[in-house]
Amino acid sequence: MIFKNYNQELTTPDSQLDLVKKVVIVDGMIGGGKNLISSIVSSLPNIEMWLHKPNIEQICVLHYQGHITLDATKTLIKTWMEEEIYNQSMSRNTNFKPSDYSSVFYDARPMRYFKRLFKSPLKAIESIKKEMPTLNIMTHVNTSYAKPLFDALGERLIYIRFVRHPMSTYMIKHNANWTKRWETGGRHGYMLYKTIDQNSKSINLPFFVKDFEKNYLNSNSTERAILLFEQWIRSGDDFIDKVNKSTKATIFEIPFEKFVFDPQMYINKIALSLGVKPDNKTNKMIRKQGVPRSSLTDAPKSKVYSNLGWKSPKKKFTLAKNFAQGRAYAAETASPEALSILDKLAKDYEERHDLNI
Repeated sequence: MIFKNYNQELTTPDSQLDLVKKVVIVDGMIGGGKNLISSIVSSLPNIEMWLHKPNIEQICVLHYQGHITLDATKTLIKTWMEEEIYNQSMSRNTNFKPSDYSSVFYDARPMRYFKRLFKSPLKAIESIKKEMPTLNIMTHVNTSYAKPLFDALGERLIYIRFVRHPMSTYMIKHNANWTKRWETGGRHGYMLYKTIDQNSKSINLPFFVKDFEKNYLNSNSTERAILLFEQWIRSGDDFIDKVNKSTKATIFEIPFEKFVFDPQMYINKIALSLGVKPDNKTNKMIRKQGVPRSSLTDAPKSKVYSNLGWKSPKKKFTLAKNFAQGRAYAAETASPEALSILDKLAKDYEERHDLNI
């Protein structure tokens, strides 16, 4: 690590990553089904339980906004990854809260974390170097800002962008509710900033909207969700298309609508990239997650998602019917301009991911 004068420009050698051999990062929209695929990925042999690390998202955003250099961002990412695999190897900072989906109690191989509680630091390092476990991290709508992750991890990175059609009642309603939570300071890891709304009152907004703040403030919650979809999907598509041309990382772009009907195909490809094979634990987790499904709206009952507004429909609908209902829901409160944006996003999504409606 080299410091230059007052600017403190950091350079990091690739060899800084000593313990981390591979890292899976699953990214997607809020409410996009990341828990579903992350849980199944973590059930593969030698893959750690999934973790949500807001600091990863935050440092990527700080770099994107010009507050920290790329070299400094890469340094922190590499340091955090090394610390994380070391901590997990002896269950330090591990989530043992039974009610959390991110806890060991929802992992396919929970006993490994109980056994690690009694492992010494020296033994932990020895086991890491022998077993070479893969980190499994979840991020939220971070694809647009993920350049430091690709630069820091290179060929060690397995990047899964889990995408979801924007025109469903659930997605629109869920993200509209988030726009209300952010106003009152519901951070939950997201970076917010204060501004003044149209009524001259102080309000919290997510950093995503800085480039279209005025339009966002003049919109209702449904329209705000649509504006966020446009920003997340368009900029995410652009980044993936660009980075695919130069990165040594492995990238999977997986649509939720295809995964729930044929998860095995995608899991086999991911497993192959990680050098492992799905086993009985994987198959059990696939069944636990309720896939494959006969309908897009089939899903295991969950208090967590019920509290977030999810209601299992009484009837099974085709994809076309499901998205038609989503558009009808949006049309109740959204402007013609917002609906036009949603229509174009839906059309482009279906074409990009070869989704037959």
